[in-house]
Amino acid sequence: MMNRLSLILQKFEQAIQIIFGRGFPPEPLCAIECNGFLNESKPANRFGNYSLKEIFENGILWAVPKQRRSYERRLKRRYGIMEYVWKPPIAKTNILICPNCGHNYEANCLCGHCYERVKLETKKIQAAIQEELGLSPVEENVIILYDGEKDSKSDEFWKNQRVIEMPKKRPSWFHQNLLQPTTQKPSDEKTIKPTNLA
Repeated sequence: MMNRLSLILQKFEQAIQIIFGRGFPPEPLCAIECNGFLNESKPANRFGNYSLKEIFENGILWAVPKQRRSYERRLKRRYGIMEYVWKPPIAKTNILICPNCGHNYEANCLCGHCYERVKLETKKIQAAIQEELGLSPVEENVIILYDGEKDSKSDEFWKNQRVIEMPKKRPSWFHQNLLQPTTQKPSDEKTIKPTNLA
C-alpha cells in the first residue's frame, strides 16, 4: 500500500513539473513583477530546493487549522462561561402534537413526519407522470387518480384530460384537493369575522 502511495506521489510530482515547466508559480500567475528573477539562471531542478511536501504545507493549505479544537472549547463557544457570559439551553414551550400522526412538532411549523410522507407520495406521483408523459413539457393540468376514483364520473369526462392512474388506494391523509387549483374566488371584503362562534 505504501509503495503504491509513493508511486502515485512521484507521478503527481512529475505531472506538476511538466505543467509548470518554467518554475513555480508560472509567469502568468505571478502576483508581483519578477522580470529580474526570471532572468536569473535556473537550477537544474525546476522547483529549486522545494519538495512536494513543502509546497503543500507552506503554499496551498495555509487556511487549514493545525490543531483540533477541544471539547471544552467547543462547549464554551456554544454555552459561554458561567461567571462571565452564560447561554444555557432553553426548553421550548411551543411543542404541539400532530392530530394526524401523533408526532411532536414546533408551533407555526409543519409536522416533519407528515411532511416526509407527503414528499414520498409526491415523488411516486412524479415518477408515474414521467413514465406516462415522458419529459415533454405539460401544458395542461394533470389529474392524479387512485383506485376506484375514475368510476365517479363518466368516460366522456375523462376523454380530453391528462389522467395518471396510481395502482393503489389513496392514503387517508393525502386529500384529493391538494393537487387541484382552488375553487374559491378571492374576496374583496376587509372586515375580519371570528370563526367557531356558533
